[in-house]
Order: sequence, then C-alpha cells, then structure tokens
Amino acid sequence: MAAKKGRSGVATLINGAGFLLAAMLVLHILFVVTGFPAENGLARSVAQAAEPLALFFPGLVQAPAEVLQVLLDYGLAAVFWVLVGGLLARMFG
Repeated sequence: MAAKKGRSGVATLINGAGFLLAAMLVLHILFVVTGFPAENGLARSVAQAAEPLALFFPGLVQAPAEVLQVLLDYGLAAVFWVLVGGLLARMFG
C-alpha cells in the first residue's frame, strides 16, 4: 500500500494561523487605501489588531505618500507572516 502523503493537522493549523494574520493586515491595507472611515468600529478594531502584527516593519522603508507607506509597512508584514507560517508548517508537517 502506498503511504498517504499529506499534511498533519498541526501543520495545517499553523499555516492557517499565518494566513489569518496576513489577512488581518491586508484588510487594514484595504481600509486605508479605499478611504474607509477610521471612525467605524470595524476599521478601528482591524487597525488596533494590525498594529502589533506589523512588528518592526512600520518605518523600515520610507515612502513619499501615506498610502504607499501603509502598503509597504503592512504589506511586508503580511508577506512575513505567510512565509513564517509556511516555514513552520513545513517543519511540523
């Protein structure tokens, strides 16, 4: 019988967690880029959650425009979380 090749449950969970963290950052980027009102409760909650998830990325690269700065700061952090989640999932999978 051939062995079933697949991911373990832990690897799937870790990969999913990395994706969810990145999705929170991308949602914050979308709110800022589209001009979603910052006074809205959802936008405020997402911004508060995204701030600590951005780690050391805010201000790492300077951009001339505010929208581009948010895109760089939180976009780099989102890529980081996807990569870390995938790496850890591969280690545990």
